[in-house]
Amino acid sequence: MRNTNTNKTGSDRRDGEVSALILIENTLTGRSPARLRSLTVDEQREIAEAEAARYGLNLRHLITLWDIPRWDRRSRLIKMLDCLKDQPAHTLIVPRPLYCGFTKTAIRKHQRVLERHGTTLLVAEQ
Repeated sequence: MRNTNTNKTGSDRRDGEVSALILIENTLTGRSPARLRSLTVDEQREIAEAEAARYGLNLRHLITLWDIPRWDRRSRLIKMLDCLKDQPAHTLIVPRPLYCGFTKTAIRKHQRVLERHGTTLLVAEQ
């Protein structure tokens, strides 16, 4: 049986699978919640694009996550996984302010869980 897969370079394959997660409190403000620095969608996208460029990647998609309770880290992870079911990504970039209040241990836990689902989580420093 002949292999009919198109041969893509590693760069092409990675570029097509890079997404950024943005958090929006509601459609009226178009911003992240005040506790997460009230970033606009454009500001969140710019942070993610800069992080992607730092790793030589091209950001292809924005995945929107609506606000969730302040201390509910488990719900955030579940919602992130749900978003990735609809729009899979090899790399997911999340602006650092969206992890305000998270310990390094909690962030690493999210990274490990996402890795088990085939996604590398990059938390973008500014």
